[in-house]
Amino acid sequence: MVRLFKGLIVLPILGCPAGFVEDAEPPAVAEFGYEDQRVLTVVGTEADGLNVPRDLEFNPYNPEQLWVVNRADDSMSIFFDAGLDEQDSEWRKDVYASHFMEEVSSLSFGAEGTYSAGDIGFGTCHESRNTYDGTGSPNDFMGPTLWPGGLEHFAAVNQSFGSGLQGSHLDMLHESPNCMGIVHEEDNAYWVFDGKKGQLVYYDFQVDHGLGMDDHSDGIVRRYVDVELSRVADVPGHMVRDETGLLYIANTGDGTILRVDPSTAEESGRASGAMEPLAEYTRYTGSVVEEFASGLDEPSGLVLLDDGRLFVSEYASGDIVAFDADGNELDRMDAKADGLMGLELGPDGFLWFVDADTDRLIRVDP
Repeated sequence: MVRLFKGLIVLPILGCPAGFVEDAEPPAVAEFGYEDQRVLTVVGTEADGLNVPRDLEFNPYNPEQLWVVNRADDSMSIFFDAGLDEQDSEWRKDVYASHFMEEVSSLSFGAEGTYSAGDIGFGTCHESRNTYDGTGSPNDFMGPTLWPGGLEHFAAVNQSFGSGLQGSHLDMLHESPNCMGIVHEEDNAYWVFDGKKGQLVYYDFQVDHGLGMDDHSDGIVRRYVDVELSRVADVPGHMVRDETGLLYIANTGDGTILRVDPSTAEESGRASGAMEPLAEYTRYTGSVVEEFASGLDEPSGLVLLDDGRLFVSEYASGDIVAFDADGNELDRMDAKADGLMGLELGPDGFLWFVDADTDRLIRVDP
């Protein structure tokens, strides 16, 4: 483990804000603010270990922690008190990350008390066909991984080869190579964007196999085969879920945001070609699929607010676009990012995003 520290790193990258106008109309989107007063604040850089960062999430049970996944070296940069004077960061990489976090595309924290060794786990997906960072031939033995969210465990236990234990991972299932997005459902269950087959897939790890172990036989995998998804290489298609269970998916390849109700689907037989023994591997059909928004330029990151508004990061244009609850565009802002991907709403109420091309973590200060 390498620990990195630096002090104040809040650096404006636009001009100074204009003066406040008391009687001005409020901005169309409060999180964007007025264009001439907006500041983009660089909060993290390669000095924090950022190396093609693709997604980010505040730990919901320790919101002073911001976790960022790095594709280039299969690692994690963890920020503490991000954006404050006392900000600190750690770079961590599991010793077995070349499989369990290879070419990581996305992460999603789970529920409290769901893993055997601690309080909260999280899932990651990987844009990989399992090559162990290019040292082997692709065999498609790839899918989402379950990790411990406790700092005492993640990339901290079983970190030596030859012990018989494979690092700090908690579980992994292997039916979705080139996985582009992931979002938590409940307990140890997650939804993923399967980029290889272009489908929505449900994974339930059930009881994790323990830190560094390898029993996957209780895994449940359900393929929602009529939810057709389109991958763009090197651009994650992130996912969010509302409190009613509706899924919003950045369908990157056709420039749409899909809203999916998987609760309407029914089992329609066994799926074929499982890569390993599973408790269940089935097909589901009948999901209600709506086109929430269209005409987007390679949508990637998503943030869904309680009021139904949805924020979308466009990779190709570098814009962040805001939609109302009915899918009408409210406004858009230029994020000044060539590699705009993961998007997050912080506990401070500000939008945060990563720029994969310049290895930066950025906050929008409206």
